Amino acid sequence: MIKNCIQTNNLISSKNTILIFNILRNLGLTPTLKGTKLLNKAIQIVINSDNEFIVIEDVYNQIALNCIGFNSVQIRNAIKYAIDNRDEQKSIVNFEKIFGYKYDRYYFTNKIIIEEIARVIRHKR
Repeated sequence: MIKNCIQTNNLISSKNTILIFNILRNLGLTPTLKGTKLLNKAIQIVINSDNEFIVIEDVYNQIALNCIGFNSVQIRNAIKYAIDNRDEQKSIVNFEKIFGYKYDRYYFTNKIIIEEIARVIRHKR
């Protein structure tokens, strides 16, 4: 079920998919959690969006359209679980290297982490 909705689309390069994966891993997220995989997909959607301002619920709904058996609430909760259960020490150590500013727990909400990682990836393009 999850495998079908996580597959990378042709809109984002495999290089960026790996870059997102490495950022999430360096922030202490567990790669095998479905929430981490859904977070990766959400970041891909935001990167490919032309909108400067995102409505996070729209991103969840877009993922849910491709993930049979998941709704936006389940997707939001899975992402939140992955973020809340990260290795916080690893987050603290690597945060400034990734984002260029000091660590703050404030950034570890679904919307903010998606937006910030998307910003980093866009900047590296």
